[in-house]
Amino acid sequence: MANQTFHLSILTPYGHYFDGDVEFLEVHSSEYNLGILPGHAPLISTVAISKMRIKAHGREMLYAVGGGVITINSEKTTLVLDSIERADEIDLERAKEAKQRAEERLSTAEKENAVDVNRARLALMKAINRIEVGSKH
Repeated sequence: MANQTFHLSILTPYGHYFDGDVEFLEVHSSEYNLGILPGHAPLISTVAISKMRIKAHGREMLYAVGGGVITINSEKTTLVLDSIERADEIDLERAKEAKQRAEERLSTAEKENAVDVNRARLALMKAINRIEVGSKH
């Protein structure tokens, strides 16, 4: 018996990242975790800065995503993401340096400017997510 699949398309600001059939997708919003299998009900949701899992051809892959939007319809599932990195693509040293820079910016930005605080928090969340996903590789 063949595994059922659904079509997944992942887009980033740099173009198509992935376009193919998958067996399972797990993504996270700020409200809930989504496990998507073939035949999932139509949906539009945000995607949080988080880890994401894809199972394709019997192989599971882990990713760090930088937030975005997911749409599911009868034809395909589409993710439009700010950023995506497969666990084995993550440079842990670079992610740790980014985390340190974001923490430093956050400590000084809180005293100066609310816009900088939000940007620093976002950068810190992304760096922590990349470290967590990259460490599991």
